[in-house]
Amino acid sequence: MKTFPFHDTQTPDDGQVFFDHVAWLVNDMDAASVVFERLGFILTPYSIHGNRDPETGARIPQGTANRLTMLRTGYIELLCEAGDIMAPVVEDLRARLARYEGVQLMVFTDADANAAYERISDNGIAVQSMVHLRRDVEAADGSETEVQFSVIRAAFDAIPEGRIQVITHHTPEHMWQDRYISYANGITGLVGATVCVEDPSASVKNFEKISGRTASVVDTDEVHLVCDRGGMRLVTPKRLAEIAPNVVPPSLPYTAFIEFVADDLEVSRKYFASVGISTTENNGVLLVDPKDSLGTGLMIRQR
Repeated sequence: MKTFPFHDTQTPDDGQVFFDHVAWLVNDMDAASVVFERLGFILTPYSIHGNRDPETGARIPQGTANRLTMLRTGYIELLCEAGDIMAPVVEDLRARLARYEGVQLMVFTDADANAAYERISDNGIAVQSMVHLRRDVEAADGSETEVQFSVIRAAFDAIPEGRIQVITHHTPEHMWQDRYISYANGITGLVGATVCVEDPSASVKNFEKISGRTASVVDTDEVHLVCDRGGMRLVTPKRLAEIAPNVVPPSLPYTAFIEFVADDLEVSRKYFASVGISTTENNGVLLVDPKDSLGTGLMIRQR
């Protein structure tokens, strides 16, 4: 299996697009936290999403909350409903969870949110108004601060392959704090996603429009979208069966695996064995089955 470009830069320079992070949509944050801590990830404190009222500055809850696991490069997110708030983003979350629990949110990052918004709109993707989200966090020095980011969301019904977003980080120094970076399982960086769809060549067109990158066709069963860091692999059920014969999509489209790198794959092998999680290997790539990682599997490569 071809891998994607990878380096340790956290945020892109002007003109670059990175595959930034993914989110597992979960029904129960406490139960999901247990799963991911067993997988060897450190989780940040539970945090409720909010937006600032432009006139009063008051924080307006958005109806969702998360916990993150920071990697040396990139990160993953657990996302759940929070509070008794009915909003389109909450309705979309519920609808997606009705399909399956697992990764259904994939995010690219661009240094310039405004330019990205124009690019995506010009490419014919219906987008929502840009959102400037805030979350309260404790800074590395113990003071209270916020993480701030601008989020571009495609209309919820625009892209059937998932909730696809583009983000611009404004406070990366508060995101990647050493105390939250996971090392036990050997995983050091997020690379990309493997999404199972009926027609990869048709599905990838939406991702091309979002990312501004042109896909390459491997064959009728597989298409790659390569970013300046990371990328996406869109595959048919036939190709997924070749990669992981025991994985059966709950429905299509389905994010089957998230791809990571490890500095030493043997560390990952030993860790998962030590906690009783069985793994398989395909051409030197270590696979954790979706049943052991809340609906979407882990695909780990030697860096």
